[in-house]
Amino acid sequence: MTLLVAAIEKTNVWMAADAAVSGVGTEERHREFALKVVPSSDSRALIGFAGDIHYGQSLTNAAAALSDDDQRIKFLVDGQSQAPNTSFAYAYKNTEGPHLLKIGDGEVQRVQTLYLGVKDAFEQFQSIRHATELDPTPKALKTFLPGSRSSEPLPSGLTLAITSMLRLFAERGQRDVGGWVTPYFLTSEGSFLCGYGFAVSDPIFDKILPGSLVPHGTAEEGGFGLSVTELGISAGVIIYWLQLPGGLVFVRNAENYDVFKFDGKPSDFIKAASEKIERKIEILFGDQPHGPPKSITVLRDENGTPSVAIAHDGRAFSISVLNVYEPFRTQAAVDFSPAADPDLTTGLLSSNRVKATLSNDKLALNLTLLANGEPTTVAELSAGELETVLGVLGENRWRMREPVAAQPASIGATGSLTRELIAVDPSWRAELPIHPTLNGISLRFRHPGFGWITFQLPWHEAKSLGTWLVKNSPPSDATS
Repeated sequence: MTLLVAAIEKTNVWMAADAAVSGVGTEERHREFALKVVPSSDSRALIGFAGDIHYGQSLTNAAAALSDDDQRIKFLVDGQSQAPNTSFAYAYKNTEGPHLLKIGDGEVQRVQTLYLGVKDAFEQFQSIRHATELDPTPKALKTFLPGSRSSEPLPSGLTLAITSMLRLFAERGQRDVGGWVTPYFLTSEGSFLCGYGFAVSDPIFDKILPGSLVPHGTAEEGGFGLSVTELGISAGVIIYWLQLPGGLVFVRNAENYDVFKFDGKPSDFIKAASEKIERKIEILFGDQPHGPPKSITVLRDENGTPSVAIAHDGRAFSISVLNVYEPFRTQAAVDFSPAADPDLTTGLLSSNRVKATLSNDKLALNLTLLANGEPTTVAELSAGELETVLGVLGENRWRMREPVAAQPASIGATGSLTRELIAVDPSWRAELPIHPTLNGISLRFRHPGFGWITFQLPWHEAKSLGTWLVKNSPPSDATS
């Protein structure tokens, strides 16, 4: 049985399905999971199915190998007539925009949204998706980290569908849908897997202090961890369960997917899979503690209260919880395309007014101003030019009537900032007054993004800062 959902969202289209194999066509007992959504071989279309697993996979993979939309659609229509228990979803884009087709019961329907599979499961999915209340896990931290290779933001409907479907798997008593969610979306650039990490810690909030590291959850205490990532660029999908521990690697070939199973903790899984498949294997969990992070991101809830801190170095990260006293929700997207990965281009930072993309050689920044989502002005800036622009922007922000928030905790309360980037172990300089009218010391810090930032501390503030630092620093034998 299957639950597949899809929708056209703005100028793009997305599709997501569960992976459990049950019901018809499951005589081969080893076939427990399957990819029910796949991109076409040219990455210009998405194809999904529900129903007979044998015919569904066979027809979907065969259609994906064809060269254009007309051929694929005709092939699926003809195939569906021979397998009436199977239905298909087909998504593509052309000069007219995004298109979504539902192929079943001998007809082709052009739709804005669709579902395939178990009606009762879809109705339960809908009730979860439209729920407005929080889904708290008492005394535990639940994290969902999505991302993709695309330069466009993830469709909000797709990320909501993923979390709703994962919650459905946990709440649904029947075994008809489950496994993991396979999510793809289609843009003018092509098709992209929406990779994600989903984890639930053990109920430990009443046992730890703010700032404590959140360890991986354990099966015994109800913890959970699922990683869904892409193999290379459209070369396959990697699934890893932290509590199993182990997972699957789906490797695309000319006709379908080869499936490999590997057991073990994250490092063992990565080692075994890399040696067997001879490709770079990346998952969103690790058992080896990484060294000092390159940066720390502080996430705040809707009220501006600091909630969690994420220390990360590339794709390696760890999380500490800052609010252990009350339920909270905070959101942030994760860039799954670090520049260290030779198969991927540099990442993207964007807002609804400005888009900034690094050149492939990282020597220039393309800054695009947007109006109603459309580019109006594009400027290519070198590192020095960008520093000048940052200085001009900062100086003018200083002059604006509305001041910067007086307390860091209030940042994000109005939705203006939901994360705070912390430079770890910055260089600093302290100097005595450079002019007799300045009462205090000059304190300069080097930020890797904003450059050198200078503060003038009055003598009494400098003394207070020094006293606080001495009082709260660990003993010398506790530092590294």
